[in-house]
Amino acid sequence: MSIWDRASGGVRAHWKFVVTPAGIALTFWSNGLYYTHRAPGMVLFLCGLVLIRLGRRPWQGITERWQALKRIRCWLRTTFKSPAWIRRWGYLKLTIWGAIAFKAALYPLNQFDRIVADPHRLVDYGRNAQLMLAFCFLFPLFTRWIGPKDDLLERLEGRLWRAMISRTLANFNGACGLALLLYALLSTLSLDYAKVLPALALTIGITTVVATHKTWARFRKLCTQAHKDIQALIRALEKPPNEGGDYEFTVLEAWDLVERDLRTRVDTGYGFGTRLAPKAVIAALGEKLEAVSKGAPGGEEARDQALDVLKTIRDVCEGRIDAVA
Repeated sequence: MSIWDRASGGVRAHWKFVVTPAGIALTFWSNGLYYTHRAPGMVLFLCGLVLIRLGRRPWQGITERWQALKRIRCWLRTTFKSPAWIRRWGYLKLTIWGAIAFKAALYPLNQFDRIVADPHRLVDYGRNAQLMLAFCFLFPLFTRWIGPKDDLLERLEGRLWRAMISRTLANFNGACGLALLLYALLSTLSLDYAKVLPALALTIGITTVVATHKTWARFRKLCTQAHKDIQALIRALEKPPNEGGDYEFTVLEAWDLVERDLRTRVDTGYGFGTRLAPKAVIAALGEKLEAVSKGAPGGEEARDQALDVLKTIRDVCEGRIDAVA
């Protein structure tokens, strides 16, 4: 073995243990840098989080070799992964979401007050506009991430409410951020453009009202259609199976319509957003209905379970029926 291999062997064996401490140090450094250099501080903070995430696996292996750390790890797992602590953690996340949503609703309004008080801080207004535009794209993603991952059916109504509120706030912040960014850019050319602020405020108000109306009208229309299709599927399942293939065809045809409704995004018409029902619920429901339609063993139990799931989703949609939406 060469001298180089002896010297570098320890480094190659243990260099991964440096990744997580380096990420922690980078996040602390970016926290102090954020007040003077906001963009580089944010980039370094995100890089630090990535390093912490990538470097945690080698540290997890240490707990398997050291009995003291292994006991601590087992105690933490049994304590903080119990149903009671999982429920508390869910409440904490929802509280954080509510605080962010409340602040996001007031933040654009405060910007207009600051412009009226001091219309010459264009650099600060440009940065605030960028924050609002970033919030427009990131807050719906944060809402889906922070939502509870257990008891999906029981929490379906709250999941849909959070999705719609987050999309409404995102649209509002996006419109305000775009208007504020235009104001900051135009004012750098000439301060006379500051006179367009009332027109921009009026445009923001009209745009937000129209976008909000369309978003919630889409939600009510989807709930109405889903309620209608789910009711038809429930009636098809409650009928006794007929001889031949009519029963299977009727159930699968009704399920195709319901599945299409459940996979539709409630808050946007694009490829991103929140589905009417989670993927896990749709997949499990599809398996049960397939077993029912083919007459597989245990089909009666699968039919009862599918009916319970469908009735739960139907009850959630029932309060938002709007036949003229």
